[in-house]
Amino acid sequence: MGRKKKNSNKIKELFIAIIIIAILIFAEKTGILKYIDETIANTGIAEIVDTSKESDIATALEVKKDNNIISSVSENINIDNNKLNILFFDVGQADSQIIICNGKTMLIDAGNSKDGEKIVNGIKALGITKIDYVIGTHVHEDHIGGMSYIIDSFDIGDFYLPYNTTTTSSYYKKLLNSISNKGLEINEAVIGEKIELGASICEIMSVDNNEPENANLTSIVLQLSYGTQKYLFMGDAETENEKARDWEDIDVLKVGHHGSNTSSSERFLKQVLPEIAIISVGADNSYGLPKDKIIDRLKKNGTIVYRTDEDGTIQIVSDGNTNEVIKIELSFDGNE
Repeated sequence: MGRKKKNSNKIKELFIAIIIIAILIFAEKTGILKYIDETIANTGIAEIVDTSKESDIATALEVKKDNNIISSVSENINIDNNKLNILFFDVGQADSQIIICNGKTMLIDAGNSKDGEKIVNGIKALGITKIDYVIGTHVHEDHIGGMSYIIDSFDIGDFYLPYNTTTTSSYYKKLLNSISNKGLEINEAVIGEKIELGASICEIMSVDNNEPENANLTSIVLQLSYGTQKYLFMGDAETENEKARDWEDIDVLKVGHHGSNTSSSERFLKQVLPEIAIISVGADNSYGLPKDKIIDRLKKNGTIVYRTDEDGTIQIVSDGNTNEVIKIELSFDGNE
Protein backbone atom coordinates (compact mmCIF):
# COMPACT_ATOMS: atom_id res chain seq x y z
CA MET A 1 0.00 0.00 0.00
CA GLY A 2 2.80 2.40 0.90
CA ARG A 3 4.60 1.79 -2.40
CA LYS A 4 1.48 2.48 -4.45
CA LYS A 5 0.97 5.78 -2.61
CA LYS A 6 4.61 6.71 -3.20
CA ASN A 7 4.32 5.89 -6.91
CA SER A 8 1.11 7.90 -7.08
CA ASN A 9 2.85 10.93 -5.61
CA LYS A 10 5.69 10.61 -8.13
CA ILE A 11 3.18 10.51 -10.99
CA LYS A 12 1.50 13.67 -9.64
CA GLU A 13 4.86 15.43 -9.35
CA LEU A 14 5.79 14.43 -12.90
CA PHE A 15 2.43 15.65 -14.19
CA ILE A 16 2.85 19.01 -12.43
CA ALA A 17 6.38 19.35 -13.77
CA ILE A 18 5.17 18.73 -17.34
CA ILE A 19 2.49 21.41 -16.94
CA ILE A 20 5.02 23.95 -15.60
CA ILE A 21 7.42 23.23 -18.46
CA ALA A 22 4.60 23.62 -20.99
CA ILE A 23 3.59 26.98 -19.48
CA LEU A 24 7.17 28.24 -19.56
CA ILE A 25 7.59 27.17 -23.20
CA PHE A 26 4.33 28.90 -24.11
CA ALA A 27 5.34 32.06 -22.24
CA GLU A 28 8.73 32.14 -23.94
CA LYS A 29 7.27 31.64 -27.44
CA THR A 30 4.54 34.25 -27.02
CA GLY A 31 6.90 36.79 -25.49
CA ILE A 32 4.98 37.07 -22.23
CA LEU A 33 8.12 36.76 -20.09
CA LYS A 34 9.85 39.44 -22.13
CA TYR A 35 6.79 41.69 -21.81
CA ILE A 36 6.76 41.26 -18.02
CA ASP A 37 10.47 42.03 -17.76
CA GLU A 38 10.08 45.14 -19.96
CA THR A 39 7.00 46.25 -18.00
CA ILE A 40 8.84 45.97 -14.70
CA ALA A 41 11.87 47.79 -16.08
CA ASN A 42 9.72 50.62 -17.40
CA THR A 43 8.12 51.16 -14.00
CA GLY A 44 11.48 51.87 -12.45
CA ILE A 45 11.04 49.22 -9.76
CA ALA A 46 13.04 46.39 -11.28
CA GLU A 47 15.44 46.42 -8.37
CA ILE A 48 12.73 45.37 -5.90
CA VAL A 49 11.02 42.73 -8.04
CA ASP A 50 11.97 39.09 -8.43
CA THR A 51 10.39 38.00 -11.75
CA SER A 52 10.60 34.37 -10.71
CA LYS A 53 7.91 35.06 -8.10
CA GLU A 54 4.32 35.26 -9.29
CA SER A 55 3.35 37.57 -6.41
CA ASP A 56 6.11 40.04 -7.32
CA ILE A 57 5.01 40.06 -10.97
CA ALA A 58 1.45 40.89 -9.91
CA THR A 59 2.74 43.65 -7.63
CA ALA A 60 4.86 45.11 -10.43
CA LEU A 61 1.95 45.20 -12.86
CA GLU A 62 -0.30 46.81 -10.23
CA VAL A 63 2.30 49.51 -9.59
CA LYS A 64 2.48 50.12 -13.34
CA LYS A 65 -1.29 50.70 -13.41
CA ASP A 66 -0.96 53.15 -10.51
CA ASN A 67 1.84 54.96 -12.34
CA ASN A 68 -0.36 55.14 -15.44
CA ILE A 69 -3.08 56.91 -13.42
CA ILE A 70 -0.57 59.39 -11.98
CA SER A 71 0.94 60.04 -15.40
CA SER A 72 -2.48 60.42 -17.07
CA VAL A 73 -3.72 62.85 -14.43
CA SER A 74 -0.55 64.94 -14.71
CA GLU A 75 -0.80 65.06 -18.50
CA ASN A 76 -4.54 65.53 -18.96
CA ILE A 77 -5.89 67.47 -15.97
CA ASN A 78 -4.91 71.09 -15.47
CA ILE A 79 -6.14 72.93 -12.39
CA ASP A 80 -6.54 76.70 -12.64
CA ASN A 81 -6.13 77.93 -9.07
CA ASN A 82 -7.78 81.23 -9.96
CA LYS A 83 -11.01 79.47 -10.92
CA LEU A 84 -13.42 76.85 -9.62
CA ASN A 85 -12.53 73.31 -10.71
CA ILE A 86 -14.87 70.33 -10.35
CA LEU A 87 -13.84 66.81 -11.37
CA PHE A 88 -16.48 64.13 -11.80
CA PHE A 89 -14.34 61.00 -11.69
CA ASP A 90 -15.23 58.07 -13.94
CA VAL A 91 -15.54 55.40 -11.25
CA GLY A 92 -17.85 53.06 -13.13
CA GLN A 93 -21.16 52.37 -11.38
CA ALA A 94 -20.32 54.63 -8.45
CA ASP A 95 -19.84 58.27 -7.45
CA SER A 96 -16.87 60.49 -6.68
CA GLN A 97 -16.31 64.21 -7.24
CA ILE A 98 -13.61 66.59 -6.07
CA ILE A 99 -14.03 70.36 -5.90
CA ILE A 100 -10.98 72.65 -5.89
CA CYS A 101 -11.34 76.38 -5.28
CA ASN A 102 -8.52 78.81 -4.41
CA GLY A 103 -6.40 75.99 -3.01
CA LYS A 104 -9.22 74.56 -0.87
CA THR A 105 -10.60 71.09 -1.58
CA MET A 106 -13.76 69.09 -0.99
CA LEU A 107 -14.26 65.43 -1.88
CA ILE A 108 -17.80 64.13 -2.32
CA ASP A 109 -17.88 60.32 -2.15
CA ALA A 110 -15.08 57.90 -3.07
CA GLY A 111 -16.47 55.15 -5.29
CA ASN A 112 -16.47 51.43 -4.50
CA SER A 113 -13.85 49.71 -2.33
CA LYS A 114 -11.91 48.64 -5.42
CA ASP A 115 -11.68 52.26 -6.61
CA GLY A 116 -10.04 53.66 -3.49
CA GLU A 117 -6.36 53.32 -4.43
CA LYS A 118 -6.89 54.74 -7.92
CA ILE A 119 -8.75 57.75 -6.58
CA VAL A 120 -6.00 58.35 -4.00
CA ASN A 121 -3.30 58.22 -6.69
CA GLY A 122 -5.30 60.52 -8.96
CA ILE A 123 -5.81 63.13 -6.25
CA LYS A 124 -2.15 62.99 -5.22
CA ALA A 125 -1.17 63.53 -8.86
CA LEU A 126 -3.04 66.84 -8.69
CA GLY A 127 -0.58 67.93 -6.01
CA ILE A 128 -3.17 67.68 -3.23
CA THR A 129 -1.98 66.59 0.23
CA LYS A 130 -4.89 67.89 2.31
CA ILE A 131 -8.62 67.55 1.71
CA ASP A 132 -10.37 70.24 3.71
CA TYR A 133 -13.83 68.70 3.59
CA VAL A 134 -14.80 65.08 2.92
CA ILE A 135 -18.47 64.29 2.34
CA GLY A 136 -19.81 60.75 2.36
CA THR A 137 -23.29 61.33 0.99
CA HIS A 138 -24.63 58.06 2.46
CA VAL A 139 -23.46 54.60 3.52
CA HIS A 140 -23.81 52.60 0.29
CA GLU A 141 -20.58 51.06 -0.96
CA ASP A 142 -20.65 52.76 -4.37
CA HIS A 143 -20.32 56.07 -2.53
CA ILE A 144 -18.10 55.38 0.50
CA GLY A 145 -16.48 52.04 -0.34
CA GLY A 146 -13.17 53.71 -1.17
CA MET A 147 -13.40 56.34 1.57
CA SER A 148 -11.11 54.56 4.06
CA TYR A 149 -8.27 54.86 1.52
CA ILE A 150 -8.88 58.62 1.38
CA ILE A 151 -8.84 58.99 5.16
CA ASP A 152 -5.66 56.92 5.45
CA SER A 153 -3.82 58.79 2.69
CA PHE A 154 -4.49 62.49 3.25
CA ASP A 155 -4.55 65.15 5.91
CA ILE A 156 -8.31 65.54 6.47
CA GLY A 157 -10.09 68.64 7.73
CA ASP A 158 -13.78 67.94 8.41
CA PHE A 159 -15.63 64.72 7.64
CA TYR A 160 -19.40 64.51 7.11
CA LEU A 161 -21.60 61.40 6.94
CA PRO A 162 -25.30 60.88 7.71
CA TYR A 163 -25.95 59.38 11.14
CA ASN A 164 -25.95 55.59 11.04
CA THR A 165 -25.91 52.83 13.66
CA THR A 166 -27.19 49.85 11.68
CA THR A 167 -24.72 49.30 8.84
CA THR A 168 -22.44 46.31 9.49
CA SER A 169 -20.67 46.01 6.13
CA SER A 170 -16.91 45.44 6.04
CA TYR A 171 -16.21 48.63 4.04
CA TYR A 172 -18.13 50.71 6.61
CA LYS A 173 -16.26 49.12 9.53
CA LYS A 174 -12.99 49.80 7.70
CA LEU A 175 -14.00 53.44 7.28
CA LEU A 176 -14.84 53.77 10.97
CA ASN A 177 -11.45 52.28 11.87
CA SER A 178 -9.68 54.75 9.58
CA ILE A 179 -11.60 57.66 11.13
CA SER A 180 -10.70 56.47 14.64
CA ASN A 181 -7.04 55.90 13.81
CA LYS A 182 -6.81 59.41 12.34
CA GLY A 183 -8.42 60.96 15.43
CA LEU A 184 -11.29 62.37 13.34
CA GLU A 185 -14.90 62.88 14.29
CA ILE A 186 -17.97 62.48 12.08
CA ASN A 187 -19.74 65.82 11.72
CA GLU A 188 -23.52 65.62 11.63
CA ALA A 189 -24.81 67.34 8.52
CA VAL A 190 -27.59 69.85 9.20
CA ILE A 191 -29.86 71.35 6.56
CA GLY A 192 -28.97 75.00 6.03
CA GLU A 193 -25.37 74.66 7.23
CA LYS A 194 -22.94 76.58 5.03
CA ILE A 195 -19.32 75.67 4.33
CA GLU A 196 -16.80 78.14 2.91
CA LEU A 197 -14.57 76.62 0.23
CA GLY A 198 -12.23 79.31 -1.02
CA ALA A 199 -14.36 81.88 -2.81
CA SER A 200 -17.29 79.46 -3.06
CA ILE A 201 -20.02 78.60 -0.56
CA CYS A 202 -21.55 75.14 -0.08
CA GLU A 203 -24.94 74.75 1.57
CA ILE A 204 -26.48 71.50 2.82
CA MET A 205 -29.88 71.31 1.16
CA SER A 206 -31.06 67.87 2.26
CA VAL A 207 -30.10 65.10 4.71
CA ASP A 208 -31.98 62.66 6.94
CA ASN A 209 -30.20 61.58 10.13
CA ASN A 210 -33.17 59.51 11.35
CA GLU A 211 -31.93 56.32 9.70
CA PRO A 212 -34.77 55.54 7.26
CA GLU A 213 -34.72 51.99 5.91
CA ASN A 214 -33.82 53.32 2.44
CA ALA A 215 -30.30 54.76 2.89
CA ASN A 216 -30.66 56.78 -0.34
CA LEU A 217 -33.06 59.06 1.52
CA THR A 218 -30.31 60.02 3.96
CA SER A 219 -28.15 61.46 1.17
CA ILE A 220 -26.35 64.71 1.92
CA VAL A 221 -27.29 67.06 -0.91
CA LEU A 222 -24.98 70.03 -1.46
CA GLN A 223 -25.48 73.24 -3.42
CA LEU A 224 -22.31 75.15 -4.28
CA SER A 225 -22.38 78.82 -5.28
CA TYR A 226 -19.48 80.49 -7.09
CA GLY A 227 -19.95 83.91 -8.61
CA THR A 228 -23.23 83.78 -10.51
CA GLN A 229 -23.03 80.00 -10.96
CA LYS A 230 -24.74 77.31 -8.88
CA TYR A 231 -24.01 73.57 -8.74
CA LEU A 232 -26.17 70.89 -7.13
CA PHE A 233 -24.77 67.51 -6.00
CA MET A 234 -27.65 65.10 -5.37
CA GLY A 235 -25.90 61.93 -4.15
CA ASP A 236 -28.57 59.22 -4.39
CA ALA A 237 -31.40 61.46 -3.15
CA GLU A 238 -34.79 60.35 -4.44
CA THR A 239 -38.09 61.99 -5.35
CA GLU A 240 -39.14 61.95 -1.68
CA ASN A 241 -36.20 64.25 -0.91
CA GLU A 242 -36.95 66.39 -3.96
CA LYS A 243 -40.55 66.93 -2.85
CA ALA A 244 -39.55 67.92 0.70
CA ARG A 245 -38.46 71.44 -0.29
CA ASP A 246 -38.41 74.05 -3.03
CA TRP A 247 -35.26 74.32 -5.13
CA GLU A 248 -33.42 77.20 -6.76
CA ASP A 249 -32.58 77.61 -10.43
CA ILE A 250 -29.07 76.19 -10.87
CA ASP A 251 -26.50 75.87 -13.65
CA VAL A 252 -24.99 72.39 -13.19
CA LEU A 253 -26.68 69.28 -11.77
CA LYS A 254 -24.95 66.11 -10.62
CA VAL A 255 -27.95 63.89 -11.34
CA GLY A 256 -29.32 61.88 -8.43
CA HIS A 257 -28.99 58.09 -8.15
CA HIS A 258 -27.07 57.59 -11.41
CA GLY A 259 -30.04 58.59 -13.58
CA SER A 260 -32.51 56.21 -11.96
CA ASN A 261 -36.30 56.61 -12.21
CA THR A 262 -36.35 57.05 -8.43
CA SER A 263 -34.91 60.57 -8.84
CA SER A 264 -35.08 63.61 -11.11
CA SER A 265 -38.84 64.11 -11.00
CA GLU A 266 -40.47 66.52 -13.44
CA ARG A 267 -41.35 68.96 -10.64
CA PHE A 268 -37.77 68.99 -9.42
CA LEU A 269 -36.20 69.47 -12.86
CA LYS A 270 -38.61 72.29 -13.71
CA GLN A 271 -37.46 74.07 -10.56
CA VAL A 272 -33.70 73.62 -10.95
CA LEU A 273 -33.57 73.92 -14.77
CA PRO A 274 -29.88 73.03 -15.15
CA GLU A 275 -27.99 74.01 -18.27
CA ILE A 276 -25.61 71.08 -17.74
CA ALA A 277 -26.23 67.67 -16.15
CA ILE A 278 -23.59 65.11 -15.19
CA ILE A 279 -24.52 61.46 -14.69
CA SER A 280 -22.03 59.19 -12.93
CA VAL A 281 -22.72 55.71 -14.25
CA GLY A 282 -20.96 52.51 -15.32
CA ALA A 283 -20.88 51.27 -18.91
CA ASP A 284 -23.38 48.47 -19.63
CA ASN A 285 -24.39 48.32 -15.98
CA SER A 286 -26.88 45.67 -14.88
CA TYR A 287 -29.38 48.30 -13.70
CA GLY A 288 -29.93 49.75 -17.16
CA LEU A 289 -28.94 53.23 -15.97
CA PRO A 290 -29.36 55.99 -16.81
CA LYS A 291 -33.01 55.47 -17.70
CA ASP A 292 -34.16 56.81 -21.06
CA LYS A 293 -37.06 58.59 -19.38
CA ILE A 294 -34.65 60.64 -17.25
CA ILE A 295 -32.44 61.52 -20.22
CA ASP A 296 -35.50 62.60 -22.21
CA ARG A 297 -36.80 64.62 -19.27
CA LEU A 298 -33.48 66.48 -18.95
CA LYS A 299 -33.14 67.17 -22.67
CA LYS A 300 -36.76 68.32 -22.89
CA ASN A 301 -35.80 71.11 -20.47
CA GLY A 302 -32.87 72.09 -22.69
CA THR A 303 -30.20 70.50 -20.51
CA ILE A 304 -26.94 69.26 -22.06
CA VAL A 305 -26.21 65.81 -20.63
CA TYR A 306 -22.76 64.34 -19.98
CA ARG A 307 -22.18 60.79 -18.71
CA THR A 308 -19.04 59.23 -17.28
CA ASP A 309 -19.66 55.93 -19.11
CA GLU A 310 -19.48 57.76 -22.45
CA ASP A 311 -17.39 60.86 -21.70
CA GLY A 312 -14.94 59.54 -19.09
CA THR A 313 -13.85 61.81 -16.27
CA ILE A 314 -15.52 65.20 -16.67
CA GLN A 315 -13.95 68.48 -15.56
CA ILE A 316 -15.81 71.74 -15.15
CA VAL A 317 -13.82 74.97 -14.93
CA SER A 318 -15.66 78.17 -14.03
CA ASP A 319 -14.69 81.82 -13.78
CA GLY A 320 -17.88 82.50 -11.84
CA ASN A 321 -19.86 83.53 -14.92
CA THR A 322 -19.48 80.64 -17.37
CA ASN A 323 -18.65 76.93 -17.28
CA GLU A 324 -16.17 75.14 -19.50
CA VAL A 325 -16.72 71.37 -19.78
CA ILE A 326 -13.68 69.21 -20.51
CA LYS A 327 -14.02 65.50 -21.29
CA ILE A 328 -11.03 63.44 -20.18
CA GLU A 329 -10.46 59.83 -21.29
CA LEU A 330 -9.45 58.65 -17.87
CA SER A 331 -11.09 56.05 -15.63
CA PHE A 332 -10.70 55.60 -11.89
CA ASP A 333 -12.76 52.40 -11.94
CA GLY A 334 -10.91 49.67 -10.05
CA ASN A 335 -12.05 47.13 -12.67
CA GLU A 336 -10.00 48.83 -15.37
